[in-house]
Amino acid sequence: MDEVPRPGRLVPLGVQHVLVMYAGTIAVPLIVAAGLGLPHRDIVALVAADLLLCGVGTLLQSAGVLRVGARLPLVIGAAYNGVVPMVLIGTEYGLPVMYGSVVAAGLVMVAFAPVFGRLLRFFPPVVVGTTITLIGITLIPAGARMVFGGRPGDPGFGAVSGIVLGGLTLLLVVLLYRFLPPLASQLSILVALVVMTAGAALTGHADFGGVGGGPVAGLPEPFHFGIPSFHPVAALSLVLVQFVLMVETAGQVLAVGEAVDRPASRRDIAAALRADGVVTALGGVFQSFVYITFTQNIGVVSLTRVRSRWVTACAGAILVLMSVFPVIGRVVAAVPGPVLGGATLAMFATVAVIGLRMLANASGDTPGLVIVAVSLGVGLVPMALPGAYDRFPQWAQLFLDSGVAVGTVTAVLLNLLFHHLPPLRRERPEQEAAR
Repeated sequence: MDEVPRPGRLVPLGVQHVLVMYAGTIAVPLIVAAGLGLPHRDIVALVAADLLLCGVGTLLQSAGVLRVGARLPLVIGAAYNGVVPMVLIGTEYGLPVMYGSVVAAGLVMVAFAPVFGRLLRFFPPVVVGTTITLIGITLIPAGARMVFGGRPGDPGFGAVSGIVLGGLTLLLVVLLYRFLPPLASQLSILVALVVMTAGAALTGHADFGGVGGGPVAGLPEPFHFGIPSFHPVAALSLVLVQFVLMVETAGQVLAVGEAVDRPASRRDIAAALRADGVVTALGGVFQSFVYITFTQNIGVVSLTRVRSRWVTACAGAILVLMSVFPVIGRVVAAVPGPVLGGATLAMFATVAVIGLRMLANASGDTPGLVIVAVSLGVGLVPMALPGAYDRFPQWAQLFLDSGVAVGTVTAVLLNLLFHHLPPLRRERPEQEAAR
């Protein structure tokens, strides 16, 4: 794991990690920008900041600085879990409050890192699975809106060309997953995006005229959207999601520890959480997103059996280098919405399926069934019935309109009720004997 491969091997292996994570992390700035209605210039800034922080975070996790970073072959990318609350906060309170909430979420993660191992028992699979399922289901409409051109009544909604592009992109993703070799199939989403964007350009449905309209190189700009400001309720919705991300990161650190035959300790988990938290807090400064240790690159380590943490550190250095070329952001911003929507539908649905798989093993008993049923029911109300909480105060709407936040709080409270509180009355000895 500490071996440094020769440059001729190190760089291609690092590029492979970048390719595996690239499509997943670049989708986040495009989805957030679409949800907030940001112009092309802001999308370019978001992509550059995202690449920079993904690179810095990956370097921290792989190489480590003091007690920040697990010193394992891990990479960091933008988290889908933060998309929905970020868009809600940005729409309701503006971008400065949105980024103040990102800073708060990152600092909370750093503060709780040393003690989080003791809190894991409050986030069993039935809670985490419910939250991940809600995240996936809540994100699916965002992908659908990109394919169909917005909401009913919007100009261009339901255009046949967009639906065809999105459908063909989704079909190509499926075919590539089916027919490519296992390692190459991990690039299916990226390959589908490239192929379908090229096809859209040839048929006049993609415009790359703005790619050359700016500098080729330049440093990402801090505080692009202004100085962050704080609102307690807005920050709370992201902090709740951050606790779920902490559970995911802990699981991923344990998984990569198994993959490299070096079981991860509580100290490793705390160091990894600090890295995620520091990069998320920096996301409020460079104004990007919430960050998490990525899962898919653990699959690369397992499949290739290349365990060196310096390979992922090389991937981080490549991402930092890419961030100083805004032309990359302009190319990404030119990807047609229907093409990105078709690809992200698969990714978002996969998030929901991962949650459902966790629930399949965790909700077999009656308490588990009640926790999942009630939490999903409450969490899906904002999506199933938009405007349901419009008569509530604004501060309450921000929380209640986030199905992920409401569902997560409900699941945590019900888990405490069923599994951590003592029974209301003790059973008689004959009842205990009967059981």
